[in-house]
Amino acid sequence: MGDAPTSRGTIADRVSWLIENRHPGGAGPSTYDETARISRELAAKDDGPTVSHQTVLNISSGKITNPGINTLRALARVFQVTVGYLLGESDSPVGETRVTNGSVDVTAGAAATHASPPAMPSSERLAERLNHLFEVVQPKGRAPFTEVEVAEAVARRGCDVSESAVIALRSGTREDPPTLELLQGIADFFMVPVLYFLDAAVARKVSDDLGLLSALRSVGAREVAMRAMADLPEEACMALVPMIEHLGKAGKRQRM
Repeated sequence: MGDAPTSRGTIADRVSWLIENRHPGGAGPSTYDETARISRELAAKDDGPTVSHQTVLNISSGKITNPGINTLRALARVFQVTVGYLLGESDSPVGETRVTNGSVDVTAGAAATHASPPAMPSSERLAERLNHLFEVVQPKGRAPFTEVEVAEAVARRGCDVSESAVIALRSGTREDPPTLELLQGIADFFMVPVLYFLDAAVARKVSDDLGLLSALRSVGAREVAMRAMADLPEEACMALVPMIEHLGKAGKRQRM
């Protein structure tokens, strides 16, 4: 059993690895037909998405490089991995393990993904998340990005999109759900993971990070640092003195 492909690999690498190794749990489908059959069996229980054996073959061979979100959801359910792993957002096929208050908490792991892979959010929720990016991710020293700029940048990445399509997404009036390719292009433009649009937990985390950046930009990094220093105990402040002196000298060298 070889190592699972990392984020540097392709979706073909990941699907092929899952089929060859059955899945991280060591069991599961080992052929395209088995993969399709299990997806149908799972869908029969809760009316979830399915994937055909031909689609699995085309993905693993690299013929399909940008599968739809329902195809990804079906594959994630079958192989008990995260959609994020299939998209290259995570190097771990079984989620991340973290320690919280002394106890181990496995997030986005196989069991959780198997039970509830992320679905395409409503048009209203997508509009809310996209508008938040337009509001918070702003170019320095100029007006916010426009729908035209976003559409042109995404189109340069090979996605067929127009200004009116971006406007429809922002207003929540788009009739058909956006393709994963379109969401990926917009996510790349704003430099956020595509799961920001698809997963509520990822959206909250990204929003928190963007909020912090916005606060630093509006208040000023120096003032934020001074506020943080005021709340630190004396010992911690003394420990930071050498680092502050080093950064000060480095800044002077850059200005020379």
